[in-house]
Amino acid sequence: MKIALVSDTHGVCRKELFDHIKKCDYLIHTGDFDNERTYNRFLNCGIPMYAVRGNCDHGEWASYLHEFVSVPINGKLFYLVHNKADLPFDLTDADFIIFGHTHVFTHYDRYGKVFINPGSAGADRGDGKGFAILELTDNGYDVERILL
Repeated sequence: MKIALVSDTHGVCRKELFDHIKKCDYLIHTGDFDNERTYNRFLNCGIPMYAVRGNCDHGEWASYLHEFVSVPINGKLFYLVHNKADLPFDLTDADFIIFGHTHVFTHYDRYGKVFINPGSAGADRGDGKGFAILELTDNGYDVERILL
């Protein structure tokens, strides 16, 4: 099972990003769509999407997005948040913590949890524009960072 991990698109909808997303089973977007048009483009990309509101997501369209959500996918529990500082203190049940905000790709395991920031698919802050694909396997998981 493949899950596209996207964050901080800031109004940018690159064709090559959507070409990759359409090959996945799920899409997780950790906020900063920046506008309703961009949000709708991701929402209607053809696969189920789970998303949270980023600090640049304002207006009626964004009021339906929560700052934090927990989502079960394929027997694993995902915690989604834009800014990692807004996570709940109790991460006991989480298997994966997916976040954004910094525009910098991050991946590490800590205390039996997997933390991933897919970086920015919209604006480069020094480490390139990109996103990640998380593949859940029988033996665990693999994370692939893809630069745009």
